[in-house]
Amino acid sequence: MEKETLRQYLTYNRDINEVSNICYNLDRQLKYLHSQHYYVSKLNSDNILCENNASSSGYTTFTFSSIAKCHDVNQNIHDNIVDLAKLSIGIYISLENGFCDYTALDISQIRGSFDDIKAFIPNSDYYEKVIVDDDTSMYYSDYLHRLSSSSKTNAIQKVKATNQGKIYGYDDIEDAAFIRIIFYPVMIVSFITVAILLYVIFQ
Repeated sequence: MEKETLRQYLTYNRDINEVSNICYNLDRQLKYLHSQHYYVSKLNSDNILCENNASSSGYTTFTFSSIAKCHDVNQNIHDNIVDLAKLSIGIYISLENGFCDYTALDISQIRGSFDDIKAFIPNSDYYEKVIVDDDTSMYYSDYLHRLSSSSKTNAIQKVKATNQGKIYGYDDIEDAAFIRIIFYPVMIVSFITVAILLYVIFQ
């Protein structure tokens, strides 16, 4: 039986905690592959396959399918970290309106609109370093562990700290007020996503 791809999975699963866990675990896999001098030759949502529909943690697990021996270690690692960051950003930004794989985009397109979309990306500081500053010296999982250690909180679950997270769960009057004013920012993000899609289609 043919395995489900991440792209297929994201057409119907829009659970923010689920996809956050997927992004985290893919990063850990990537770090391990790199430590063994391997890299992902085609990193996109069509080459990430479902490995287990219900892991012991309660989350679906995915693995990379296009793995090759590194031929230019620094460049291969750099490209993988950037592509995974682009994929993750695309997931967070387009999840509600229909998944869009940002790995197909030129990085300059994401850089140009990053200030407009970063409020909707959990732990956007990391992605800004990778995409805008081109700093690929740290893996996302290491960033979260460092953040967790410094704040003595579970940074992996801090999705509610972003506007995107607040859409999914609010516990008090302040969060409820946020819901009333979220429509306009969401429309901006939707517009940006459509613009990027049109750019890719007509290139």
